Order: sequence, then C-alpha cells, then structure tokens
Amino acid sequence: MAVVGMGIAVPGASDPEEFWKLVCGGSPVFDEPRQRYALENFWSADADAQDRSYSRVSGFLHNFRPHPRLAREIAAGTFDTGEQNPVWLRHCLLQAGDTCTARGTDRYAYYVGSSTLAGQRTDEAALIESVALHTAEHRPGVGPAGQNGTDRERLRGLLQRHYGHGGATPMDTLPHRVARTAATGLLPDDCEFAVVDAACSSSLYTIALGARSLLAGDCDIAYCGGVSGVSPRYNITFAKLRGLTRSGDVRVFDRDADGTLFSDGAAVVALKRLDRALADADPVLGVLLGFGGSADGRGTAIYAPNPNGQRRCLDLAWRDAGVTADDIDWVVAHGTGTTVGDAVELRTLADASRPVTLRCSSHKSLFGHSAWSSGAVSVIELLMALRQEKIPAQHRFAEPAPAAESGRGVCVPVVETPWPRDDRRSRIGGVSAFGFGGTNAHLLIGDRAPAGSARSAVIGDSDPVVLLAWTAHLPGDPDTEELARFVRGGPVPGPRTFGASYPAPPFEDMRLPPPTVRATDPAQLMALRTMALFIAEHGELWSSMRASTGVVAATSGPPVSGADNLVRCYAAEVADLLDGADRTAFDEFLNELRSTTPPTTKDTLPGLLPNIIAARIANRHDLGGGTMLTDTGSTSGLTAVHTAVRLLAWQELDMALVLGVSPTSRPDFASLIGVDPERVAEGAFLMALSRESVALAHGLDPLARLTSTWSTTPHPPHTSPIGSGLQGMTFLGADGVLAVLRAVYAGGDHAVVGPKSDEAGPVITLSPTAKGHPTTRNSR
Repeated sequence: MAVVGMGIAVPGASDPEEFWKLVCGGSPVFDEPRQRYALENFWSADADAQDRSYSRVSGFLHNFRPHPRLAREIAAGTFDTGEQNPVWLRHCLLQAGDTCTARGTDRYAYYVGSSTLAGQRTDEAALIESVALHTAEHRPGVGPAGQNGTDRERLRGLLQRHYGHGGATPMDTLPHRVARTAATGLLPDDCEFAVVDAACSSSLYTIALGARSLLAGDCDIAYCGGVSGVSPRYNITFAKLRGLTRSGDVRVFDRDADGTLFSDGAAVVALKRLDRALADADPVLGVLLGFGGSADGRGTAIYAPNPNGQRRCLDLAWRDAGVTADDIDWVVAHGTGTTVGDAVELRTLADASRPVTLRCSSHKSLFGHSAWSSGAVSVIELLMALRQEKIPAQHRFAEPAPAAESGRGVCVPVVETPWPRDDRRSRIGGVSAFGFGGTNAHLLIGDRAPAGSARSAVIGDSDPVVLLAWTAHLPGDPDTEELARFVRGGPVPGPRTFGASYPAPPFEDMRLPPPTVRATDPAQLMALRTMALFIAEHGELWSSMRASTGVVAATSGPPVSGADNLVRCYAAEVADLLDGADRTAFDEFLNELRSTTPPTTKDTLPGLLPNIIAARIANRHDLGGGTMLTDTGSTSGLTAVHTAVRLLAWQELDMALVLGVSPTSRPDFASLIGVDPERVAEGAFLMALSRESVALAHGLDPLARLTSTWSTTPHPPHTSPIGSGLQGMTFLGADGVLAVLRAVYAGGDHAVVGPKSDEAGPVITLSPTAKGHPTTRNSR
C-alpha cells in the first residue's frame, strides 16, 4: 500500500512543508484561546478548584490558512465556517487529493478518527439543549410535565447566539455529520465510510482499515485520518487527572516533564495499492509495511498505560511487516510529556528492541497532543522525514526522566540525524499511538517495499466469519425466553427505559469503587453489565484466546452524562447570560444537578470518553485485541458488525465481541441527535463472532455465517433495513446489531440486513452453518 497524498492543519502550520519547518525549528506554538472561549470562565490557578483547569495555554489553530479551493468556497459562501472541525478536515482532504490521480470508475473508502468529545461546537450544542430544556422546566408554573416549548426555544436561541451556532442544526456537530460535511463534493456520498473512536490511536486505526480495504480489493483510493479540537471541558477533565503541564512547557521524555497540552489538529493521507500508484505516476510518499493493534487488558486503572499491551502491538506490527528491530531506523513515539506514560513507552520499546538501540522522538513538545488526529500527524512527520532524508531532533529535551532510566536502550536524538536513501535496504520508521483506556496501535512505513513483500488479501469463503452466541440487556431484566421472542420479531419486552437514571450494576460486574461508578456514563456501565450477562449464559468463550479477542462497540451521539458535566463546567458563563426568571430557573436547575452530578475528578474523563465503552470490557476481562467504537449515526451498529467481520477475516482478531448500546432517551440527548425521545428504547446487545476454523478448533458451535459488503443505494428488495419491525421504536446506534440478530432467526437460505433504503452502508448477509438454522434460545 502506498501513501500518495497528505494534508495537515496544526497550530502554526497549514501544510506539510510548514509543519516540517516547525518540527525542525524547535519553537513551541502554545497560546491562550483568545476569541475561541473566555479563559476566565474555565481557568483557576488553584489546581483543586471545582470544574476548572489550571492550564492557560493549548495549541490553537489561530492562524489557519485554508486550501485555495476551500478559501474560494468560504469566500463564495458555499461552505459554512461555523464549526472548525469540518473546515480543517476538508482542507486536509483537498491537500491529500492534490497529488492523487483519480479515475471515473474509482471506488473510495473514507475513514475518520474522531469523537463526540473532540470538538468545542459539539460540547456547546449539547450544553445548549440541556440548559434550554431544564431551565424552561424550572420556570414558575411549568415543571417537567409542562415543558414550556416557547421558553425552551427562546432560551435555545439566546444560547446559540452566544455559542456561535445561530440557526444550525445541533446534530450537524456530531462526528459522522462533520466528516460527511467535510467530504461533500470531494468524495461520493455512498463511499465506504466510518468514524472510528479509539481515542489517541484513532487515526492510525483508520489508516489500517483503509489499507486492508484496498488490499481486499473493496476500494481503489482510501482517505484516512482524523480531526480533533481543543475544548475547555476536555482541558478541565484532563487537568483533574493532573495530566496537563503546570509550567506550560511540554518536555517529552525529559526529567523536567510535568504533563502535556492538547492541540487542534487534522491530518489525512491518501492511500492506493502500490502498483496502481506507479501506474498513475503518483508520488509514492511512503509504503505501508505492517500494522499492529492491541488493548492493554487488565491493569491498575483504565487510564494507566500497560507495557504488556504496548509490547503486543509492536510485536504484531513487526510480524505483520516481516521485520525485526534491526530493520527499523526510527520510531515516531506517542510521547506526550506525561511522566508515567513516557517512561512506560521508552521501557517497552527498549525491551522489545534490545540489543538494538532505536531512535525515538516526538513532536508533541512543540505542537502538543492533537488527540484523535495525532497518529496521522505523526505519520506525516515520518513521510516528510523520508522525503527530506533526515530525522529531526527531539526539542525541549535535556536529560531522561528518572522513571525512564530502564528505557536508556532507546536513543532520543538531540541533534538532527541524516537519513539518506540506501540502495541496499529500505528505510523504515514506526509510528506509535496509545489511546486513553489502553487502545494501542503501531504502524510501520518504509520508503519502498522490501523484496518479496507482495501481499494479498486473506479474505475468502474458505474460513467464513460465524456468530457464536449473543445476549441482550434490557429494562425490566426480561428472562431468556422473553428475549428470544423479542429477537424473533416480538415486541420490546418490559419497559422502554431503565428510568430516570440507570441503576448501577453489581460490584462483581464492574469491580469499580462507588465514586468511579458515579462519574461513569451509563453506556459504559451497560457494557459491563451486558458482558456479565453473556458470561452467565455462555461462559467465557474467549478464555483460551484472550490476547486475540477484541471489542468493537457502537453507539450514537455523545455520552449522556457528559451534558451534566458540561453544565457544571460552563455554569458561571451560562449564568452571566441569563437574568430575571431565567436566571432563577437556571440556578434551581444547577443546584439540583450539582446534588446528583459530582464535580469533575480524575474519574470524569475516563467515565465520559465514548471509546472507553469497549475498553472497559477489555480491561475488566483482560482482553488483548484491539478495541474501538464506531459512530455513524443510525448505521453505527451495522458499521460495528462490518468492521468486526473484516478484522476477523483479515486475521487481525480470532474473536470479536460486538456491542451495540442505546444508553438513554433523555429529551435533551434526543434533541441533540435529532430523534423523538418517545421513540427511543434503552438497552444493549452483545454478539461473539469468530472464524469458523477457530470456533471448531475450540469446540464452539456456530449459529450462522456472516459476510459483509459495502452497498450503495438502492438496496436489493430482499434486504431488511435496520430498525424494521420495531413498532416505531429505535435502539439508536444498537439497531444494526439487533437487526443482525433478528436475521439469524429469519429462516431460509440467506438473510440480508442493510441500512434504510435512502442510505448507503454495510450490508450483512447471514447463511446457515452446516447444522442449519438455530431454532431455540438454548441453541445460542
């Protein structure tokens, strides 16, 4: 696979050449937010101040210069600049496409790393919906039953004028809509698409998914990358982990390191098969050689890095590429400037490479941590180093931190190092990204393909992906027979929701202390409870393959408890916008909220991050395969199944747990994502998938075979759209997982599940195994 285009926007640099000059120049680009938000409303010099950050600076894209075409679109008013993330992402897509030759028959894949916590506008949209609804409820004579619609609309308008949305639709700030908006007119609306959330390793996972799609022949060009923006709430939550620098200086690997700083950022690479790139005479900026993805598994805490998980992803990438540490010249590290994280990374890399000494450095000392886009930003640094034939120095570095002493087998270059082309061997570099929650990724890139490294797809019909077992977690705890009737097409059993608040699962399901549970979003708690129900019914099917079992979760929209935390963080600013009866009503709402929602603590960020839905399962049950979350709106569940089927077919995993979660029907949440709250059903569905050969080798009886393709509209008439037969109800992002389960019991030779007729998306085909169709609940 060849990289044939790249685009980037980070603080101080609006193209790869500017970025490279800053990487080599050594001057940090951190600044205060200026017009982005009012710092005084979110900052305090007291690190213990409630719902405040102690850091005044971050990496902001203050002087962003858009791609010429984008600049023309902005000037003509044909592209909205009301939100930063789609603007930055479109800029990068245009740059990456400048050197990528396209043909009229080309099929595309488009993968974006992002999150509902990766943008200031998404936070503000959620804040507006929550404050407008609950303040209106607390006005005299209204109350929850009345919900004064006039007051709510008036308050929404007032807040939108301050927070920059105007008449924008709130759901347009969600990641899948942002990604689609950025690609409008550049990529086909029906191209293969997913938003991937694996925290800081997200954009490396998107590159791996794009490369595998090319390898399998499912697309001709893949655009992969990520986008992330600084928000005051994210800085507040990370400050409570004591993860932000107090000095304002990011010193990666250094003895004076005291934390990181987050930055705006977007980065995209364009991929083709190498033979196609050469035929098109496109510039080959680098060749993808191997990828490894892993989870930390069980560790001391969900946010504490685990060397075992990091070592696993390095080994997988090196094995995938057929190389050893002797072949690798340089690793662009995750290196964020946090003392524990940097020390673990250096020690792990040193242990993996001994007796070889590897060069290792990180640009985050200059640009900060661009979070969901950071892996792709590091890839572009590596590609520029290949082009410029030199490895940049590690800036802001004097002496290794004491905690990193055992990582001295790694060389942190303090001066620029020549990296000339060599006719005898490939120049190879690695890129590491370690996501919050223990989601790890490592990608190897060379200046050419090593001799004899031609690859072919492993996907085929000889070893199909199979469904092994499933379970569901619904309000009212319906028994197995009730669930079986529901999955076979019956009505939703029991209540539609879990009530005003989700009840905490038993301690044995979670192994979390009460303060952590109170700070943890219902979607994460539901994931742990659903997993416990699965084990009670089926046992730990993965017990002999924990290291190669991964989790792909699906949901839609931001974490529901995130809105409550936002109100706490923005309370002073919101209060200043209101007066009279509105201010009184807001104060009453705020007092109620503070009595039930704890202040921001070290548990808040891990409790809110959507990717932790999958990571909680891996951590609790010691699973080592890669974990991620997919959020593509109504097709999220199908996208999760589609992704898991591919990971299994590509032999990235031996077992995949696919979880769809519909965590809440709260009116403010429903309004944000554009659905009727009375139509939302709460619950979760979990499936265990594997390859047939793996299942049979472990004595497991498959229920059905699954294949997955990407289909454009309209769908064949025999396709059952997700959500069909649910009596007008929706399980939001979990609908696709439920639809696949229902298709298992549909009978006949084949059952096909796809998105609604007006949408493109994954189409899952199910067929009987040698034992035929399952007919009873116990056959699961």
